[in-house]
Amino acid sequence: MLASTYRPPFYLPGGDLQSILPAISRIVTGISYRRERIYTPDQDFIDIDWVDHESTKVVLIIHGLEASSDTPYVKGMAKALHASGYRVAAMNLRGCSGETNRLVRSYHSGSTDDVGIVIEHLLQDNGCESLMLVGFSLGGNLVLKYLGEKTNVSSGIKCAVTISVPCDLEACAVHLDSRIPFLYRDRFLRTLKQKALTRIGRLPFSITQQQVRNIRTFVEFDDRYTSRLYGFENAADYYKRCSSKQFIPFIRIPTLILTALNDPFFTPACFPTEECNQSSSVFLETPAEGGHVGFCCGLFSGAYYSESRTLDFLSSPH
Repeated sequence: MLASTYRPPFYLPGGDLQSILPAISRIVTGISYRRERIYTPDQDFIDIDWVDHESTKVVLIIHGLEASSDTPYVKGMAKALHASGYRVAAMNLRGCSGETNRLVRSYHSGSTDDVGIVIEHLLQDNGCESLMLVGFSLGGNLVLKYLGEKTNVSSGIKCAVTISVPCDLEACAVHLDSRIPFLYRDRFLRTLKQKALTRIGRLPFSITQQQVRNIRTFVEFDDRYTSRLYGFENAADYYKRCSSKQFIPFIRIPTLILTALNDPFFTPACFPTEECNQSSSVFLETPAEGGHVGFCCGLFSGAYYSESRTLDFLSSPH
């Protein structure tokens, strides 16, 4: 457990404002990507957006639910990392790069197979001597699960930072379903359902367009769609098998989990205090405030604690 120095600006009180205002108001300039497309063993593709640098230190960034490499928090982190001397590879999860993938599968909170494909590519083909991982929200869950479920994590991976991670997927989904819908849930569900509708007729199970349109909650969506598409028994089985909390005790590389206590997405079950205490490699920092993927130091200054804290952790001896 680490003490935190983060304090939000006075004009951003509460977890909702600290989450929403940075998300809708932030504009990141001065950063441009070079896109690389890699092909997967199942004959599909994953798009990686690079910020090039001569350095052999590479940071892989993985975005959150229904985001992409163009999401401001990803671009802000990429810009900060590049300015500090890192090469940056921002992974777009399948279905999130702006181009429809070939296969019906997309991504989910436990799809570490694609993370492994990208990591292997970075370590083997890109002059990468040391690789660091940064994951936001769902992307953070993927990072923790990947590091904890593998018995032979590459020695090329030096450390990781995860931000606002839903370590208990069921607790997070049920909580968001019970909150004011239009703040978070409905925005995510709208795009998730739109993508699902484009796959009707290609799915390995039967579901109609109207049944998709009638879905009103995260748990319903994961029960009727996600779990069936990816071979889980139901939503509960999906949440149980993919929640990163259970994998944390097995992580062996230095890893920071940064999650605000007032994160409006989470309940106490989402904070992996006991699990982090079982690992000498995982550090949990829980500032009292910060919201979900917020941690803004000033809307006008463009400074974000999540970025400065990531830089500090990546460069520190562990």
